Amino acid sequence: MRISIFNLNNKNTYKDEYYKIMKILNTKCVLYEKETYNYFEFINTHLFHHWKYRKTYLDCFSYMEFIGISPNSKKITEESFLNFLEFLLNIQLLLESIKKYKSVVFTDKANSILFHNIPLIIENMGYQALTIDDKVYVLKQDITYDELLDLVPNDLYDLIVSYNLIENNGIKMKRLILNKMYNIMLQDLDKYKSYNNSIFISIKTVITKMGVIGDIDKKYQSLSTYKLRKYYDYCFQMMVYLIKTELIIKYRNVIKDE
Repeated sequence: MRISIFNLNNKNTYKDEYYKIMKILNTKCVLYEKETYNYFEFINTHLFHHWKYRKTYLDCFSYMEFIGISPNSKKITEESFLNFLEFLLNIQLLLESIKKYKSVVFTDKANSILFHNIPLIIENMGYQALTIDDKVYVLKQDITYDELLDLVPNDLYDLIVSYNLIENNGIKMKRLILNKMYNIMLQDLDKYKSYNNSIFISIKTVITKMGVIGDIDKKYQSLSTYKLRKYYDYCFQMMVYLIKTELIIKYRNVIKDE
């Protein structure tokens, strides 16, 4: 029996994939304001200085050497290759966040590399790309919940921003952020309950019964993933309401004292 083309395995090694990516990105594959650049020239000229996670490096070439990559070298390790993919994903995330770069156009091959090949390569290597706040992490697919939780911000308002940045299918990240928000709110339990106890009870139900902390309660095991996402979003909005209530009371008291 023949094997369908859809069941054939890609035999390329990470080194093959690296050479393929470099071959395309080192060509004039970016068009911006009627100028053409290779990918790294464009990053260096227009984007790298905007990236707040560049440490003290002043150009993308020195940063790539720091993570084990030289654009003109064929030497590569698996670790530095994954660092490279993580870097590219973070640069793409940055590019998408800056309005003036919406007009940037990539060639078809560069588009294919950045938006199709890289996600597949990461998956085939047994990793996953997770966006948390304004960072993309490339992590093992079997990373534990607690290990992932360590990557989530600790500030309540940063958590609110992070939740709003999650794409609709990011149910694992929604659980992580709701978990941290709930634990922070528990530190001032009486205060939040005083604002609206019935809302806090509803929040507690979602958190403790619907899989945010521990397993899903038997009562809710029939809920679809779609429904769970909806309940998580409702829970988030209720949390934000209680947090905003604190600010509203503060503003009211300031005005009253004038």
